[in-house]
Amino acid sequence: MTPDQSGEAEPEGHDLFQWKPPSGLSGIAGLIGPGFSTARARAGFALAIGWLPLLLLVLLAPAHDRAGEVPHFLRDAGTHARFAIALPLLLAAHVEAMGRLGTVVRHFVISGLLSPSAIDRFKRELESLRATVRAPWMALLVPVLAYALIAWLFVTGISTHALPVWALSERGQLSAAGWWHMLVSLPLLLMLLLSWLWRILLWTRLLYKVAGMDLRLIVAHPDNAGGLGFLAQSVRAFAPFAMGIGCITAGRFANIHLQGTTTPLSGSFLIGGTVVLVLLLCVAPLAVFGSVMARAWRRNAMCYGALAVALGRSFEDRWFDGPAKEQPDLLSAPDFSAAADLYGVVANVYEMRFLPVDLRSLLILIAASLAPFPVAMFLSMPTAMVIEELKGLLV
Repeated sequence: MTPDQSGEAEPEGHDLFQWKPPSGLSGIAGLIGPGFSTARARAGFALAIGWLPLLLLVLLAPAHDRAGEVPHFLRDAGTHARFAIALPLLLAAHVEAMGRLGTVVRHFVISGLLSPSAIDRFKRELESLRATVRAPWMALLVPVLAYALIAWLFVTGISTHALPVWALSERGQLSAAGWWHMLVSLPLLLMLLLSWLWRILLWTRLLYKVAGMDLRLIVAHPDNAGGLGFLAQSVRAFAPFAMGIGCITAGRFANIHLQGTTTPLSGSFLIGGTVVLVLLLCVAPLAVFGSVMARAWRRNAMCYGALAVALGRSFEDRWFDGPAKEQPDLLSAPDFSAAADLYGVVANVYEMRFLPVDLRSLLILIAASLAPFPVAMFLSMPTAMVIEELKGLLV
């Protein structure tokens, strides 16, 4: 099936995971929508709402509070990592990531992997997905959940040790910057993370539905994934999201080192936990195709193996047991080329993976999630110590 033939099967792909932001306070939850069409505009808006007011409120605090708040705010690597880097990055990344996921979805039809009987079902699933994404109840539920969590923190009591110093006045109460942090910046980050999680859940659901359709997998496909190798593009699409998560945890990593509260396991826990979390969110959804790929391999691998045995036996009977072995230019014979081609195809079959993702895509995702940590290390640890730690990775 050609792209032109399949065009009507997938009318629009770029809008699969986006919704129009509603009006009012709940519109904050819908910032990742068509209303902010460029990554730069989204990033600038997030910076202006989430981080810049904190800086201004700290600078404009009463003199007796400002002297203590400003230095602590400037040294708070976690706050800067969350609201000056991660928040704009996660918001801007949605433009590219969701567009690339839409391209991956369209390729299911363009590639011909779906049988004609499955295309109608595929179209219905896409329409159901669009209806779910655009449902107004979700635009309301996200901010409700975020502010419910903030309310729970207030009800259960917030320890002053858990809050940054700059967020408290000299009387131990929330300062103006502290209130903005608790009522605007932090809820905005929570809503953004919840929105990402919601879309990842929808992405997983769509993949699960597609895995249950009549897929025409080719076990000898050179991508070693039965023709599903293009799904690795979805893993790469999540790289900016992985970097945003890494920024949040790297900010915490820097803070505990700056405050001297680190433990032998805290750094390893933050780094390892970041990698595990990113892999679970971005790669695990592809595991729904594992059983489908395994069944296709079991069904066809022995057939390809038998074909290779038959060709090999015929080849040996002709060239090793007959007069043809005395011919001087054996390697130029067509039989050798045919045997090499077939065995190359059979080799693809036996090298088929049961998870449609390649090592390079995994490395890109992991590298993106860990990229903020070297910066955090140099900011919070002596340079000589950081260099020694990096050397330790090589020996």
